[in-house]
Amino acid sequence: MMKKIKQMRYTLLSNVIYVYQGVAKHKPYLIALVIIAAICAAGNKFVWLFLSKYVIQYIQEGLASKELIQVVCVLSLLGITFMVGQTIVTYWTDPAAFYVRPMFMLDRNKKYFNMKYEWMEYKEVLDALQKSINATSWPQNGVEGLIRKTISFFSNLVICLVAMVILVSESPLMILFVLVFGVMTYYSVDKASKLEKKLTKDEVTYENRKKQHFVKITRDFAYGKDIRLFRGKDKLLSTIDELNEEIHNKVCAARKNWIKSGLFVNVLELLRETIMYVYLIYLIINGALNITEFTLYIGCVRNFATTFQALEMLYAEMCQCSREVNDFRSFCEFCDEEKEKKELGLEKQDYEIEFRNVSFRYPSSECFALKNFSITINAKTKLAIVGLNGAGKTTFVKLLLRLYDPTEGDIFINAKNIKDMDRQQYYKLFAPVFQDLECFAFTLVENVSMKNIEDTDMGEAESSLRKAGLGNKIDEWEKGLNTQMLKIMHNDGVILSGGEMQKLGLARALYKDASIVVLDEPTAALDAIAESKMYQDFDELVKEKTAIYISHRLASTRFCDVIAMFDDGKLIEYGSHDELMKQQGKYAEMFELQAHYYKNEVRGVNI
Repeated sequence: MMKKIKQMRYTLLSNVIYVYQGVAKHKPYLIALVIIAAICAAGNKFVWLFLSKYVIQYIQEGLASKELIQVVCVLSLLGITFMVGQTIVTYWTDPAAFYVRPMFMLDRNKKYFNMKYEWMEYKEVLDALQKSINATSWPQNGVEGLIRKTISFFSNLVICLVAMVILVSESPLMILFVLVFGVMTYYSVDKASKLEKKLTKDEVTYENRKKQHFVKITRDFAYGKDIRLFRGKDKLLSTIDELNEEIHNKVCAARKNWIKSGLFVNVLELLRETIMYVYLIYLIINGALNITEFTLYIGCVRNFATTFQALEMLYAEMCQCSREVNDFRSFCEFCDEEKEKKELGLEKQDYEIEFRNVSFRYPSSECFALKNFSITINAKTKLAIVGLNGAGKTTFVKLLLRLYDPTEGDIFINAKNIKDMDRQQYYKLFAPVFQDLECFAFTLVENVSMKNIEDTDMGEAESSLRKAGLGNKIDEWEKGLNTQMLKIMHNDGVILSGGEMQKLGLARALYKDASIVVLDEPTAALDAIAESKMYQDFDELVKEKTAIYISHRLASTRFCDVIAMFDDGKLIEYGSHDELMKQQGKYAEMFELQAHYYKNEVRGVNI
């Protein structure tokens, strides 16, 4: 059973620390740039104010022009230094922040790959995954948005603090006034920000995921034939258009709320500016300020007011990003499985497998795919699992490989419950070949080893490919083992046929050299004669291993030690080929119906 996805509610500070831990790991110099950026931003704001103040003061007091020129030169040079520094810092912070986001994506993907396979079928998991993707999709949102906005926030905070230090002696009332207006602005912006996330992210998570699926299909080569020949274009495009309309309506509702918030903020800003000027003019009239101080204070008040408002906006945006980081962290924590034993706990290389009263039901189904199922597979046994489609054969494989856990009952290897074993170590016991094989946009040899070139045993990979029947392709292709697969990355990439794909899967299994080999209907693309020959050839290659062959066709049965006949999720017949034929049950009936497909008079083979 899937554990519940907890929607975590971390504080903004917690999420900032979390994100900057990632920054410290991947781009530590970015933290120093944040401090430098704040110093340069504050210096750039105030150096020109002091320049104006001193110029007016020197002119009013009739001081020597030489001193004035010196002050102008020094402050101008300082201002230019701050400007150049700010430009350079911006140049370095942007790519650094941009680099960190994919690293968070990579960390999430690592956790995603460790997540229990069966959980990928749950809508709640897919929605949570989509929300975590939203947190790493754009520079101004989620993880990267929090990094960028934190840099701006810290810079504006320093500017505010400097302005407050300057203003506190003459106009502390103005500071309080700006703070009051600022709080009102913040609540308006924060309310609009929360509603925007709710409308444009949370409430359309399913629609966005569905839209991405259909958009991907429209450009997927594999779907091209069906779309064209069955005129699926109109259905696809109309579905995408409907989803776009639903998402657009939510965005419009959020925009309307932002318009109201924006108007309210503009009115507050107008009132603030009016009161600020009236108050400072009042101080001049009453002799509390002279014209020189007025120049400095009017600039300081403006800097304080604008940067404080910017702080509020940034804080609201940071809270928005923080909520998305919550989604990211919630999904990552969900993916973290309970700590398992470090050791597999199995010393022997010969493994006995036992299913004991196992029942299994898929998350989306009310019916059991397997019910009260028990079987024992001795070490180095060649077992054929046969039955019609829907009999439970593939479910049996998924449970054996621990892609799913039983709903009821237990599975044992050498009398040890597999639930108590480390999952990654457990996977090392098996070399499966599935019916639906996937080829990656790597080289041929990397598709066999599933490792980088430098970590691949080239000789073993070539040997596995030739044993699997792809030796002629290696000799035929100009780049041999280094031939690129698919055309995603290279125009000269090779696309394998269905039969060649299944041979690649066999080579992959041979290269892994695991103790237990599982073939789950890997011959669907082959004709009956080729299927029978492939099974017999492969059986020769795995003589010293436990081999489990799953098929609804019976090419794999004659050479196997024992045969298990599945029907409706139950084991109904079990024994050797000859024993089951004598019983004249469902296996014998099925074999007689299919036997003529496996006769090859030319080669003198009659199974």
